[in-house]
Amino acid sequence: ARGSSTSLRSCIDCRQRENPTVLLRVLCLGGRILPDPIRVLPGRGAWVHRKCVVRAVERGAFRWAFRRNTPVDGSELLAYVNNYETDAKDMTLK
Repeated sequence: ARGSSTSLRSCIDCRQRENPTVLLRVLCLGGRILPDPIRVLPGRGAWVHRKCVVRAVERGAFRWAFRRNTPVDGSELLAYVNNYETDAKDMTLK
């Protein structure tokens, strides 16, 4: 049986192959890198561990993954991941 739940995906930063459930899907729309946490937005996606996002943005991995000739803006993705980490920490404290 083939399906997205059994297909492995590679993190664009560390290149580790994982089940998509442990990776964050991202898209490039208008030069902006956006998270797609529920994996429903149309278009070419890339996959990244949340812990790898900062390094991937710093080294330009998203530009390579989306085959862009111009720089891409990862600020919204960085904000999303930072908020996610803050929310997760808050939940453990309560």
